[in-house]
Amino acid sequence: MKVLVTGGTGTVGSQVVAHLLDRDADVRVMTRSPEKIATLPPGAEGVVGNMSHPGSLGPAFAGADLVFLLTPLAEDEVEQGMAAMAAAAAAGARKIVYMSVHNAAAGPHIPHFASKVEIMKGLRESGIPHVVIEPNDFFQNDVWLREPITQYGLYPSPIGSVGLSRVDVRDIAQAAVNALLQDGHEGKAYPLVGPDVLTGEETAAVWAEHLGRDVRYGGDDVEAWAGQVRSLMPEWLVRDLCIMFEHFQQEGLVASDEDLARQREVLGLEPRSFHAFAAETAERWRS
Repeated sequence: MKVLVTGGTGTVGSQVVAHLLDRDADVRVMTRSPEKIATLPPGAEGVVGNMSHPGSLGPAFAGADLVFLLTPLAEDEVEQGMAAMAAAAAAGARKIVYMSVHNAAAGPHIPHFASKVEIMKGLRESGIPHVVIEPNDFFQNDVWLREPITQYGLYPSPIGSVGLSRVDVRDIAQAAVNALLQDGHEGKAYPLVGPDVLTGEETAAVWAEHLGRDVRYGGDDVEAWAGQVRSLMPEWLVRDLCIMFEHFQQEGLVASDEDLARQREVLGLEPRSFHAFAAETAERWRS
């Protein structure tokens, strides 16, 4: 069976590709960049396609039996998701595994959470058998924070003091591939979460422990954070993430016992801890 992975060169998608190849799956990766095709691992077929340009999707989806659908954080994310669903339906895809976000319905005021809700609605109406995976905030997002953490002893993400049940991207990929290749998951939605609830202060303390240096939490001032990142991302994305961080500070994003039980059905193993991730990442940064 041919498995199409959208976003297959990104943080999550590249791990999904690796897990599929480990299981000897026939993998096709859709990317917007022709240059990235040369960077794909051996055994993965590359094809250019862009969900913002629906006319480009036919060759990517042609012959795909299974689709891992990852929609990018974009102002037109809903339209991109709908275009991908239409292409999957036209190609006769047998199953879509869609990556949403943990407890998206509780944050409909967050633009990219709202986009996920609309795409999930579209999936239900499409008639295509599908599975939804719902990851919490990624451990690997902290890799982008190496400079402030290691050079300035600062954990800058204003995630607050309620806490997040953050998750390792490798667990997301494992769950996604299980949902793709195993029967019996269709019609279900699976939270993907870590075993610990992490606040901003606790996250900084974990990094301090494994780096062997002081690391302090930068605090809850979302506007100050926005001022630091405006030169790095478009204004619409800064606004979106500010709304998300304010939600995290007020409500958190904490897994329930039911979430953890449902996760085991698709993950099939205990989730990785943030301590384990930080320990290996700190070691890699030192070397």
